[in-house]
Amino acid sequence: MSNLFEERNIEDVYDSSGDHTRIKNLISKFKQKFGEEPGFLVRAPGRVNLIGEHVDYCGFPVLPIAIQQDVVIAGRADPSDRVLTVSSSNDSFQEYSCNIRDVQVTEVKWYSYVLAGYLGIAQRINSLPPGLQLMVDGTVPMSAGLSSSSALVCASALMSALFLKEETLKREAMAEICAKAERYVGTEGGGMDQAISFLGVKGKAQLINFNPVRCETVSLPDSVTFVVANCMVNKWKADGTDFNNRVAECRLAANVIATELGLDWNHIKKLQPLMVATNMTPMELLESVEEHLHPGAYTKDEIMGILGVDDSTFASIIGKSSNEVFRLYDRAVHVAGEASRVAEFRRICDENPADIQGLGRLIDESHLSLKDKYNVSIEELDNLTQICRDAGALGSRLVGAGFGGCTISMVPKEIANEFITQVWEAYYKPLNISFEEATSKHLFVSSPCAGACVLKVPS
Repeated sequence: MSNLFEERNIEDVYDSSGDHTRIKNLISKFKQKFGEEPGFLVRAPGRVNLIGEHVDYCGFPVLPIAIQQDVVIAGRADPSDRVLTVSSSNDSFQEYSCNIRDVQVTEVKWYSYVLAGYLGIAQRINSLPPGLQLMVDGTVPMSAGLSSSSALVCASALMSALFLKEETLKREAMAEICAKAERYVGTEGGGMDQAISFLGVKGKAQLINFNPVRCETVSLPDSVTFVVANCMVNKWKADGTDFNNRVAECRLAANVIATELGLDWNHIKKLQPLMVATNMTPMELLESVEEHLHPGAYTKDEIMGILGVDDSTFASIIGKSSNEVFRLYDRAVHVAGEASRVAEFRRICDENPADIQGLGRLIDESHLSLKDKYNVSIEELDNLTQICRDAGALGSRLVGAGFGGCTISMVPKEIANEFITQVWEAYYKPLNISFEEATSKHLFVSSPCAGACVLKVPS
């Protein structure tokens, strides 16, 4: 894996001439706005998680790939060294500017994620980055479950680290900095999105473990490809509490099971540490969930009674959740089952990559669990995954936080073009979306690409 801060030629990073033109246009717009060309260009890719949804914040491994769609930021030092300006190559996005000592995230806007990356580096280094003039360009579909928000955070942090000359920071450290930084905008994620954005490997998936972040490269079967399809219903992770509610329910599930097992719940914050503390496998954890949690909803009073806590302590446990009732059993069943599916998916890739039917089955099982146990699917996602299966996908599921966004389908390579045509005809054509628009923005093959890097500014 290359040095994060080593400048790379645009031609070595992008295969498409369209991306080369895009970067040149960004530089031109930057010069038009700020009067000079940028001093630095950085990129951070979005991601597709092949398997392991909603388990990273429980401490379990995930298996994503970085994708070609990315965020690129052009930047130079502010002449006064006192002002941070964040603009977009797309004029429809609101600009942000303020004194660097006044930078804070007070509301969720598109530029809030850029501010989060800037503040994350400032917190880690205990020093404000200098004033910067930034212009952002992105090709990751927004609110689609492909991590456009985290790509913004990662690109911003990388740019800020460059100007602070903190070039000793490793990719793993940057991923952890950015995972914490995204909480400035109210998202209590687990770190997958930031890790794969920095640690992606071209042509490979990455099995990402946490605490600390570490990766194992996984080769995927040569006979399949992965196709992303957007259901056209957008959902921001931070525009409500659905995502944070699931985080709180999983935390409470770990606390309750720990208490039932006679452990100190104060030391068990997540389901994966619970599994480790009790020497369980994911399947044994699932058995423990069946034994120690009851189906249906738990009330606040019921959980407080089990844990022996007061209102204040309970509020500190659930964090940003606004739930009144908590479905601990269903959430924990999904997490334990999904953790087992990740392990099995990786085993098949390593030991029997010809078993593409087995991989497809795991992907389908993941979607069913996300739908029935985690309750994060919607009708459009369910319809789209079924259309993808009918068109020849070996497996199809929602990807990302859910409640809208994209699906990922595993498709035999030899039928990929026919598959895309059939999905367009069945899903996008009735929405009056042309084939050209669909395949350029909403329906595309997703090939694993390399992680974040510094781009050499063309002379």
